[in-house]
Amino acid sequence: MESIKSTVMAICAVCAARSVIGGILSESKLKSGVIIMLDLFLALTMITPFAQGTIEFELPDLGDFSYTSADLEHDSYAAAVKEQTEENINSVLEQQFQSAGINYTSVETNVNISADYSISISSVTIMAEDYTAAALIVKSSLGMETEVINGNC
Repeated sequence: MESIKSTVMAICAVCAARSVIGGILSESKLKSGVIIMLDLFLALTMITPFAQGTIEFELPDLGDFSYTSADLEHDSYAAAVKEQTEENINSVLEQQFQSAGINYTSVETNVNISADYSISISSVTIMAEDYTAAALIVKSSLGMETEVINGNC
């Protein structure tokens, strides 16, 4: 700690001397030569503690940090894809129900988004007067393996 204190005091003294000499001497070759010598002495004063090993400078190990921001971006993107996909499927199914003349109360689609952003439809919940006809439209549109849940129950 004492070496750091003496180094800081030496830097302050050199800077003060440079300022005073710069103010006293007029614009001449002498002034520029003295300023260059004081700048070199200042650089030497700042480097000496590191060269002697009294002050150590270490960069932190980057392996210690976790990068959660990338995970948050992935999660928020996946959530946005899921929400938009569910809205689009609901809209298409509602249009098909209307064109088929099926009275419905609500359509809710449950979608899963995998790590590689593959989309799979888990289930569709329908509240409709004619559940059987609505379920047939869903299965013909999304695939026969799609689980259709009766929301009326």
